[in-house]
Amino acid sequence: MRNEIYHRKIVSWFGDSPLALFGLHRLIEYGKKSGKKAGDWYGPAVVAHILRKAVEEARHPDLRGITIYVAQDCTVYSSDVIDKQCASIASGNTDDKAVIILVPVRLGGERTNTDYLEFIKGILSLEYCVGIIGGKPKQSYYFAGFQDDSLIYMDPHYCQSFVDVSIKDFPLETFHCPSPKKMSFRKMDPSCTIGFYCRNVQDFKRASEEITKMLKISSKEKYPLFTFVNGHSRDYDFTSPTTNKEDIFSEDENKRLKRFSTEEFVLL
Repeated sequence: MRNEIYHRKIVSWFGDSPLALFGLHRLIEYGKKSGKKAGDWYGPAVVAHILRKAVEEARHPDLRGITIYVAQDCTVYSSDVIDKQCASIASGNTDDKAVIILVPVRLGGERTNTDYLEFIKGILSLEYCVGIIGGKPKQSYYFAGFQDDSLIYMDPHYCQSFVDVSIKDFPLETFHCPSPKKMSFRKMDPSCTIGFYCRNVQDFKRASEEITKMLKISSKEKYPLFTFVNGHSRDYDFTSPTTNKEDIFSEDENKRLKRFSTEEFVLL
């Protein structure tokens, strides 16, 4: 019974209401503050940054134990991740936070390079992977797994009847997908964001080691899709952004979001 109550609480965060923490109304508002408007194309990298801001601004007691980190230019800076996980310890909390790591990447130029197929299969097989934000040209999907050379996905565009999540015991059926669909890997749009979940700092360290080993194997004859490096981003001559209090995104973040929104970056 307790699990069902908590289940409904989490589902309510994504309800069709302006008050829902991560509902479409709220996410569009964050998009507006980065120069987007309703109806615009939100690429996987832009979505990653909007989700991070939504979690940071939620200030919900049930979200105090989790944080989101978005990789910079296909690089995960380990010390930056650990700092975010340990931020609550500095304020007196004895527990480190769980972290969702979102890594925007590109799997080729105009089309997805099939050389990445086995790597994507390996990533989706990891216990730390929570899926991939992506799709095919002009359609957004969430990839949760694979079968043979096909990706298993859920389509957020499938229309459902409105559910009032403010009432007690609201129906949960339409928030789950009883029959996910499959799509050939070749049809996948090259722009995507890979997600990982780590329960604590030790979990993150194990995950980074395991993922790094996989990246080294997959990049013997080409550059890796992304990397984990020690230290902070500032140690690699990145300029620390100055946040404008009147804007939810810093000037540096707005420039990055604008660049990502074109989805024209190509990994050589």
